[in-house]
Amino acid sequence: MLQDLVKRVKQAFDRFIKGDKNGKRSGKPRFKGKHRYRTFTYPQGSLDWVKGNRVRLPKIGWVRFVRHRPLPEGFSVKTVSISQKADGWYVTFSLENKSVPAQPTVDIEPTEANSIGVDAGLEYFMACSNGQTKVPPKFYRQAEEKLGRLQAKRDARSKGSKPRRKLNARIAKLHQRIARQRKQWHFETANELLEKADVIFVEDLKVSNLSRRNPAKQAEDGTFLPNGQSAKSGLNKSFADAGIAQFLNEILPFKAAKAGKKVVKVNPAGTSQHCAICLNRVPKGLSERWHDCPDCGASMPRDVNSGLLIQKVGLDVASLKNAKPRSKRSGRRSPRCTA
Repeated sequence: MLQDLVKRVKQAFDRFIKGDKNGKRSGKPRFKGKHRYRTFTYPQGSLDWVKGNRVRLPKIGWVRFVRHRPLPEGFSVKTVSISQKADGWYVTFSLENKSVPAQPTVDIEPTEANSIGVDAGLEYFMACSNGQTKVPPKFYRQAEEKLGRLQAKRDARSKGSKPRRKLNARIAKLHQRIARQRKQWHFETANELLEKADVIFVEDLKVSNLSRRNPAKQAEDGTFLPNGQSAKSGLNKSFADAGIAQFLNEILPFKAAKAGKKVVKVNPAGTSQHCAICLNRVPKGLSERWHDCPDCGASMPRDVNSGLLIQKVGLDVASLKNAKPRSKRSGRRSPRCTA
């Protein structure tokens, strides 16, 4: 455990001094109390540690646990991690078997028949190029009122008191339930997509940029002006509730790799401002949720049109860079799409 602790301290200072692989630096490391340290890892493990429904943890002893599946034969235990969550303690075994070949790289030639384009958003969690749409369930919004009541009760209790600790535990369990509901729904949604196509085209979204705080506006006399952050806070909460980043960056690629299929990210620039049928530019504001093309007469939900464009960009069937511009308008970007 001490080896793992030293490794974590080194990583924390490395992120603070040098930054991560993207150059983003973390805050200054600080000492943590025992109640804030919820995980620890044994760097070396062994199958001998497990006997039936018990596991032997060095310096602790034999501990009963619920084993939801047996450890596979032929594998060796590399590490054993213990973590505390809202509903109890969990043990995680990291296994290795060098005889198992690495998962091969999926090489599928995308075609219009075996692919699908997906536009992710808040009105529709996904709008597909085949016209299918799926509305986000909003698990957090459904539990927000109950969560607010529990938080109000907790704030009325004294810090460190037993009633406050109990309420904190109830709040943590509610957050855990929301996260698990969302994750389960993401897995079900990913399975639905992978049943329809072998190649999934999605936008290369930077959700952290979409949920960034608005910059402060300051008047000449030094006072601060309204910057729309109150409305933006509600939008940010909806982004977090939908879990778009978790779905696009983690769950969908994971399920696709297991199924022998592929997820391809495309440049999102211009995919909402062109017609998917004739490729002409049709400027739309954020409040305009329906796409009506004055040139070819195409009419469909804005997000479905984006899904079609995402598929075309991914297939490289049509180059939007050479799309015929409608007209230049003052204050707008160039009519050419950079996708």
